[in-house]
Amino acid sequence: MLSVKSVKTVPSLAILLMGSMDWLTTVVGINYFGAVEANPFIASIAHQSLPAFTVVKLFTTLMVGLIFYQANKCLLKTNDKTTRSFKWTKLVLRTAYIGATAMLLVAVINNLLIVIQAI
Repeated sequence: MLSVKSVKTVPSLAILLMGSMDWLTTVVGINYFGAVEANPFIASIAHQSLPAFTVVKLFTTLMVGLIFYQANKCLLKTNDKTTRSFKWTKLVLRTAYIGATAMLLVAVINNLLIVIQAI
């Protein structure tokens, strides 16, 4: 049975898992199959130093997960959960969870397809 605490952390854990898988598949692709980082913001870091890329990628993933966790924690502290603003905020937060996780899932699938094609 899921408790309130586990419900609060599940989306953040999904983001952490997908972000970590994105990092791992990217590093494997770069190291072993000659792939390149497609994200223009960190492509130069990945090209110059995989340890630096690792720090940036995993730190960013951790921060995004923590931000979503804290946002949900703050939202659930609201006393009146029947207001229109609460419902809209909850909807926006859930949509953001789903969007971020879906984008990371697409990145992981893309990385896996590139690695599979290279094999």
